[in-house]
Amino acid sequence: MKIAAFLLIGCLAAFGDSTEFVPLQQRAQGQSLTGASLLNDSLFSNPASSAFTQVYSVDGTFLSTRNFAVSVLDTKTSAIGGALGYARTIRPGFEAPLQSARLGLSGRLSENFGVGVLGKTVWGPGLDGTNGRLLDADIGALANFNVLQLGLTVTNLFGGNVGMGAERVYSFGARLNWEETLYLSASVLGRFSDFSPVQFGVGAEYVSPYYFSIKGGYRNRTLEARGFWSAGLSILSPKVSIHYAVEIPDFAGQGPEHSVGTTFLF
Repeated sequence: MKIAAFLLIGCLAAFGDSTEFVPLQQRAQGQSLTGASLLNDSLFSNPASSAFTQVYSVDGTFLSTRNFAVSVLDTKTSAIGGALGYARTIRPGFEAPLQSARLGLSGRLSENFGVGVLGKTVWGPGLDGTNGRLLDADIGALANFNVLQLGLTVTNLFGGNVGMGAERVYSFGARLNWEETLYLSASVLGRFSDFSPVQFGVGAEYVSPYYFSIKGGYRNRTLEARGFWSAGLSILSPKVSIHYAVEIPDFAGQGPEHSVGTTFLF
């Protein structure tokens, strides 16, 4: 039993924070958006991603009735933006959900550089089936040069909780912007324990002048030698946007995962 638990911990921790909810935009673009400017998804991707926005937005993402996230973002009221979110996820092999609450802050240090920090608590079943709790923080930075964005994050700054499958990890990413129409992104995720990369992701998004965008991506888990294709579609408007994403593994034994979401802008 101890050997099985150790192997499960190693498998989950190898891909970073298994307690993390993967937001819809990340899911649609191969989890490659560490270096992208984002809205509410910043709570789960890079806490600095919202530093270059000026919005008040409410967002909901749903994989199922038991797998969802809701959040509020305000970068309009003051120079320091704030975000608050809640997520529920069901890990494979577990009946009880993991739940998490997050509070994030972001702001600009200059015209081109932004930073962010968030505190989070996660509670639910640990890898051994008993109840566990994680209390930690994430930090991030984003450099915005319009045509190019670069991002860096440290997840679980204070070490995480290996018993829940969460350890300290880093992510670095870049995103190219061609006339705010075509975006190309890439990122790498790695462990602090040995600084080895454990996941690579690439993605692309086309934003049409006719109020929609299409996106796709691919990510590879290097230690498992497993990959996941992804795609997405968004219907855009100044006040309400509707999103869809699907992730499809390129190996047998696991089916596609679908998610839908809505963003309200005020």
